[in-house]
Amino acid sequence: MSAPRRPARRSFILDRYLLASYLPTLVLSALFFMLAVALADLMANIVQYVQAGVSPAQMLRVTALYLPKCASWALPLAMLFSASYTLGTLYANNEMMVVLGSGIRLGSFLAPLLAFALLASGAFLAFEDAVVVPSYAAKRQLGRELIRSGEALDGRDDITIMSERGRLIWNLRYYDARGLTMSGVTVVERDGAGAFVMRLNAQSASWTGERWRFVGVRRFFRSGDGLADETLASFEREGLDEPPDSFRGGSKDLDAMRLPEIRDHREFLLRAGLPAAPAGAELYRRHAYALTPFLVTAMAAAFAGLFRKNLLLMSLLVSLVGATIYYVSQMIGMLLAKSGALPPAAGALAPVAVALAVAGIGLGLRRA
Repeated sequence: MSAPRRPARRSFILDRYLLASYLPTLVLSALFFMLAVALADLMANIVQYVQAGVSPAQMLRVTALYLPKCASWALPLAMLFSASYTLGTLYANNEMMVVLGSGIRLGSFLAPLLAFALLASGAFLAFEDAVVVPSYAAKRQLGRELIRSGEALDGRDDITIMSERGRLIWNLRYYDARGLTMSGVTVVERDGAGAFVMRLNAQSASWTGERWRFVGVRRFFRSGDGLADETLASFEREGLDEPPDSFRGGSKDLDAMRLPEIRDHREFLLRAGLPAAPAGAELYRRHAYALTPFLVTAMAAAFAGLFRKNLLLMSLLVSLVGATIYYVSQMIGMLLAKSGALPPAAGALAPVAVALAVAGIGLGLRRA
């Protein structure tokens, strides 16, 4: 009776060989996709730049600010293409047959690739929040300035918001986001039934770190069965502590907000009793999208080796089809989440489920 076959020990030489075959393709494909996205954006706006008299150096500056966003879009597609091409090459050259024939399981052989993709997902979330969001906001702002749109960055005019679920209504003539000051301030306070409690008019207000201090105040308030008013040099009170981000956040779209800003903006919308589904969906989408490098690598690993001819063409085709399915499902999920048809978490995580289902189909075809 023969002894049971012992599983092959892990080979670090094979791990290094796999990564050495994968990483150069990843770098080259990422640079290619980044260049394609950057050139597409430049060609889409070059007519406006020329008409506005923008110099080539300024165009290059806008493009440089856009490169992190290009990398954010290019990296998942590059990882999908590189993984499918590298593994497909190993199958086409019968190298995978030797590896699997030596007793090494497919999951064990692919472990370094999947571990790299998992680490890339964690770095992707940090890179997106710390680099991509601020650089993309700066690129859009610089582009507006170059074509003379006249949109201000650090201040807003004529702001009206609600807080405390509609109990407080704020109207500002001007808000300075950098100095945390406001001018031409009117605050109306209502009770839970919507009845008038107080109206405060102030020439200006500044943020103390805990609440707003109003200057040049005239205040109207209920006194018994009638109304009374008073004039004060300054006024501050507990409850008039709406965070500065509530006024600043409205001047940005969600794409220009970092994760803490989105959380603050969502909390403000909830406090004001306003629809918060778009902010919640974007918050969950950022975290779900960070899993993209790992998901596309898993899809590539599931389909690798199914094609033996036209390897480069089929790898590119699989990459495009996989990316299309993933991004279309993400777009549909986000539309449903922002409209309220799906919970924000469900809409953001739907593409993850789709990617895992596609990988499952690939594994099923492999076993068939």
